[in-house]
Amino acid sequence: MQIAATEAFEEQPAPIAEFITAPEYLGLSDEVYPAIVDTLKEIFEGDYEEAALCWGIGAGKSYAASLAVTYLLHRTLCLRDPQRYYGIGEGSTISFLNMSTNGDQARRVVFGEVLSRIYRSPWFKAYKPKVMTRELRFPKNIVMISGNSAETYPLGYNVLGAVIDEASWLLESDGGRHDAAEEIYNALQRRIRSRFMDKGLLVMISSPRHRGDFLERKLEEARTNPRIYTSRRATWEVKPPGTYCGESFDCDGLQVPVEFRPEFERNRLRAMRDLGARPAEAFEPFIRDAAVLERAIDGTIGEPFDHHGRLRDGWRPAGLWARYVHVDLALKRDACGIAMAHCEAEAGDDRPTVVVDLMLQIVAQGDEEIQFGDVRELIVALRQRGCRIAQVSYDGYQSADSRQILRRKGFRVALVSVDRDLEAYETLEELLREGRLRWYRYGPVLQECKGLEIVGGTKVDHRPGGSKEVEYAVARAVSEAVSGWCGGKVTGGIV
Repeated sequence: MQIAATEAFEEQPAPIAEFITAPEYLGLSDEVYPAIVDTLKEIFEGDYEEAALCWGIGAGKSYAASLAVTYLLHRTLCLRDPQRYYGIGEGSTISFLNMSTNGDQARRVVFGEVLSRIYRSPWFKAYKPKVMTRELRFPKNIVMISGNSAETYPLGYNVLGAVIDEASWLLESDGGRHDAAEEIYNALQRRIRSRFMDKGLLVMISSPRHRGDFLERKLEEARTNPRIYTSRRATWEVKPPGTYCGESFDCDGLQVPVEFRPEFERNRLRAMRDLGARPAEAFEPFIRDAAVLERAIDGTIGEPFDHHGRLRDGWRPAGLWARYVHVDLALKRDACGIAMAHCEAEAGDDRPTVVVDLMLQIVAQGDEEIQFGDVRELIVALRQRGCRIAQVSYDGYQSADSRQILRRKGFRVALVSVDRDLEAYETLEELLREGRLRWYRYGPVLQECKGLEIVGGTKVDHRPGGSKEVEYAVARAVSEAVSGWCGGKVTGGIV
C-alpha cells in the first residue's frame, strides 16, 4: 500500500521505521523487535493490498498488526482532506476495523495495543482522539473500530484498513463448508476494494491451526498473487539475537532452540504448530505418529484398481481368507468410500495381522450423482474374482436399497456405523501402532488418516475442509474383519 507524497498532505507522513522508533511518534526503539520493523517496512514499502503473517505464539504478530494499523491512522491523518483524496463523499467516515474470534478478544488485543500506542504518542496527542468502548474517533471523520467475529459487522463502513486477528481460529462449521474467516475476509475485502481500490490494506495474523486452514490458504494463494505479502516465522525466528543460548536441536528440518526442548518432547506436533508455525494435517490428530502409516505399506500387495478406478484385468485376491467389505455411501457433495480387508494368521501368535485388500474413493463429478448400482456391481465382481466375502456392511445413509439387493444376491449384509463410538478407529490405530496392519500405497487414505481429529474426546472426525470417506470404510472393514476372526462369524455363509 503506497501513497505518493503530493500536495494532498498537509504533513508528510514519516517512514514506517522512523514512525515506530522516533520519540516524537511512537518511540518504541527500545522494545520493538528488529524483525517486526523489517516486516512492516517490507509491507508498506511494497505494492501490497494484503499481508498474511503466520507466526508462532509469542512472536509478536498482534503487536506487529497494531503497529500497522497505527501507521495507517498516521498516514490518513496526514492528508489534508482524506475523503477528497480517496474520492468518497464529503463528511463520510473512513474506518479501520479490527476483527477477531469474539468482541472481547478484538478489544483486548489489537485494539488495546493501538490504544496504548496512541496514549503514549506525542504526535497523536495533538489530534485529541475521543476514546469510546469499541471506537477510537479522530478528527477528519476517521475512526478505529473494534469488531467481532460476525461476517456482517463490516457492512456499511468505508473500510480503508483492517486486521483479522487469529484468522485460522475463527469458527468453521458444516464440515468446513462454512468458514467464518473466509466470510469476514470477503466482507472486508469487498468494502476496501469498492471504496478505495488498491489503496487499502488488509492484515491477517494467526498461528496455524491445521493444514488447509484460512491463513494457510492465503499463503498458498500468494504464490500466484504478488499483491499478497506473506511471512511464516517460528516464535524464535522473530525474537532478537541473544534471546536464546545459541544451542539448538533438529525437528523435521527446523532448528529449534534448546530452551523449547520440553515443549517438543511433551507434544511434538502441537509444539511445531504453536511455536514453529508449521501446521499438522489435523488440530488434535487421532494418529499422532504419522510414520506408522508409511510403515504399513507392503509393496507385495497388488493394487486392484487402475487410474480410472476400474478393477485391473489381472487382479485376483491372494489366499482364501474370509474378506469383509464396507461401503460409506455418498450422493453428491461427499465422496463414496469402499474398502475390503481380511485377517491372516501369524505363526505363534493368536492375534491376527490384518491386510487391506482394496481401497477406493469415488467422487461425483460436478452435479452428477454417484451411481449406487456401480458400487453393487463392484462387490459382485469381487466375488466373481474369487473373493470369499464373509460380510458386506454399510452405514445407514441411503443404503437400504443396496442392502436389500445384495442380500437377495446371497451376500451377508450388515448395517454398522463407524461414527457411533471410537472402537473401529481405535482398532485401526492399535493395529498400525503394533505393526499388525498391511496395505498398499493409496494417497487418499494416507491423507485422510493424517487429517483425523479427536473431537470432544468422544468422536473422531476429519479436519474442517477435509474428508474421511475412504478411511471411514477402511476402519470399519478392518474392525469387522477382526471381530469376525475373534468371534467366529465366518463359520458359515461365505459367498
